[in-house]
Amino acid sequence: MRLFTRFDIGWLYLLCGLALTTAAIVLPARSDLHVLTQKKATILADVHEQDYRVHIYASFLEDVQSGDPVLLQRLVEMQFNHSPEGSSIVIDKTAPKTPLAWVAQRAKRLRVLPMQTDQASVLSQFASGDGRLWLLGLGAFAIFIGLISTPITSKQ
Repeated sequence: MRLFTRFDIGWLYLLCGLALTTAAIVLPARSDLHVLTQKKATILADVHEQDYRVHIYASFLEDVQSGDPVLLQRLVEMQFNHSPEGSSIVIDKTAPKTPLAWVAQRAKRLRVLPMQTDQASVLSQFASGDGRLWLLGLGAFAIFIGLISTPITSKQ
């Protein structure tokens, strides 16, 4: 029973104020870090995609410069709208019209982007935006109350 008679309620205010102030500082920073991490992953995926395209274009250039007869024949047929002898002609409106369009079509890959939203807690939502200032103010006020409060002593 002596423990409860000497308990200082100021410590409760002090600890709650510290928790609120810490939440107002840490939660928005953590949210910003998460957003930046996602942006970094997206940028890295873009870099890998561009590296893949550069590789495709470089291999096409090497094939043209090496004088690959099959590729050169195909380029001539594509540019002059000729078909190989003895073959039937099928007109495809979606087919690439130039060699560079052909290489660009070959370099295209399907990318899947995550479209999920993260669930935020009530405290996280309150700690973002203008609520952050209110949370800091409330935490500072609770710390102030905890520092100026005096323990209740019982006289016996």
